[in-house]
Amino acid sequence: MDKNSLLGKEPVYILIPVHNRRETTLECLKHLRQTGVSKKYHVVVIDDASTDGTAEIIAELYPDTLIVPGDGNLWWTGAIALGMQYAAERKATHFIWLNDDCVPVGDTLFRIVDYMYCHPNTIVAPTCYVETPEGRLVKQDNAFIGRRGFAASPGEILAAEGLSGWCVGIPAAVYQKIGVPDAKKFPHYSGDDTYIYRATRAGFHACVVGDIEVRLLGIVHPKLAFQNHFDADFKPLSTFNSLFLSKRSPYLLTTKFHYFVERYGIPAGVFLFAIKFFSWLFKWLYLEVSINFNKHFISRFQS
Repeated sequence: MDKNSLLGKEPVYILIPVHNRRETTLECLKHLRQTGVSKKYHVVVIDDASTDGTAEIIAELYPDTLIVPGDGNLWWTGAIALGMQYAAERKATHFIWLNDDCVPVGDTLFRIVDYMYCHPNTIVAPTCYVETPEGRLVKQDNAFIGRRGFAASPGEILAAEGLSGWCVGIPAAVYQKIGVPDAKKFPHYSGDDTYIYRATRAGFHACVVGDIEVRLLGIVHPKLAFQNHFDADFKPLSTFNSLFLSKRSPYLLTTKFHYFVERYGIPAGVFLFAIKFFSWLFKWLYLEVSINFNKHFISRFQS
């Protein structure tokens, strides 16, 4: 039996995928306790074989948190899928995806659940903000229609085709109809937005609410910048692997292929993927030549 089943909590499950970010995860759980969220809803940490003592310290400090262990190969999408299965087996009526570096402001999670209760079959996300080095809060796009990304302003409720997975409320009816996110095709990147996109195509609604807010900690998607995969000390093959063959990369070729097919169908998707691939390949070659030329030039100048 679920160890929280006797605590009178609502059948809402907050799913937090984690791996070797113990302090960040603990701050997230501390916030959920301080705001009363963990007293009202079930909190599930899917720990993908962390080696920094994450599971042990959570068990000590937050004994009412449910810990679902992974084997180290779940990545984001696999962890979320496992968490949804775990919660569904315990008769969850709603799921909330929550990254541990995403801080809900005030009563955000309560309002997400209330919104889903009032709007059945609707997936809902808050507006996401990041803090600039100057201390300003800037909206971060977490919704899209077609190729247009956007965020909601205070007072707005905007319909979307897909949503980013930082913080998203999902009715159990979505799981019952389309299952879990596809961890084979989208092991890390695009597992979130393609799942919501698939849900809206299946007849569910999705929206982003401007009066509900979260703060995103740190740099958002640092690996989205192509040049961040390059290092003067890396050999070209190492950079190629980092860019196109690593699950850590948003440019993982298998993921990008399935993404384009998912969004545009097989003929158009394959064509668009081919165009993108050759443009990325050219960009990789150009940067490799530039980096190696500069490295050679500096070496000769210093000698």
